[in-house]
Amino acid sequence: MKLRLTTIISVFFMLFAGFSFAQSPKNERTTSHSKFFSASDAANWIYVIKDKTLDPSAVFKMDNGILQITGVSTGYLRTKRIYTNFDLTVDWRWTKVLGNGGVLVHIQPGDSIWPVCYQVQQKANSAGDIICMNGLWAKECTDSVKFTVKMFLPPNEKPMGEWNTMHVISKNNSLKVFVNGELQNYITGLTAGKGFIGFQNEGKPIEFRNLTIK
Repeated sequence: MKLRLTTIISVFFMLFAGFSFAQSPKNERTTSHSKFFSASDAANWIYVIKDKTLDPSAVFKMDNGILQITGVSTGYLRTKRIYTNFDLTVDWRWTKVLGNGGVLVHIQPGDSIWPVCYQVQQKANSAGDIICMNGLWAKECTDSVKFTVKMFLPPNEKPMGEWNTMHVISKNNSLKVFVNGELQNYITGLTAGKGFIGFQNEGKPIEFRNLTIK
């Protein structure tokens, strides 16, 4: 009886340990929302603003895990770190009026107001479109005028003032985009597979929260 009890306990701990390792692989690193968009996080970003007389804090405000973009001047903020294969999720909402913006991925060095990157659209009624900007390309990008890969499904954004969720997966020179849980786009054969990550301001107030990059 004592031997059977010892065996059962041993098996339990082996299963528990195996489950723990499966949930936390050693090669996986996650930066959670608790580390993003706090007041102390403001210094960890590069700010690109069209009106260079403005203080970045007048355009991009961070507090309690929320990034508030005022829309005072066009531009974007980006990470200082370069990312290759990653899994990104972020919430966003329009606060006063529907507008135009986006999550910028694989931003190439040499900042400008319209950077070399892939823009995952958050423009109202177009969230999920992907724009190949300033010379970047993808197999699915056949529009030689606007360089836009249209989303798969009809718009599924929530009404103004409500939070939406965008999920972007970068893997082996491909991008997969989910909006509010629905797969809206997938492009392959990217001509740039790594770069900075940014959040765009195109003149209308927008907020972001719950950013995770894994």
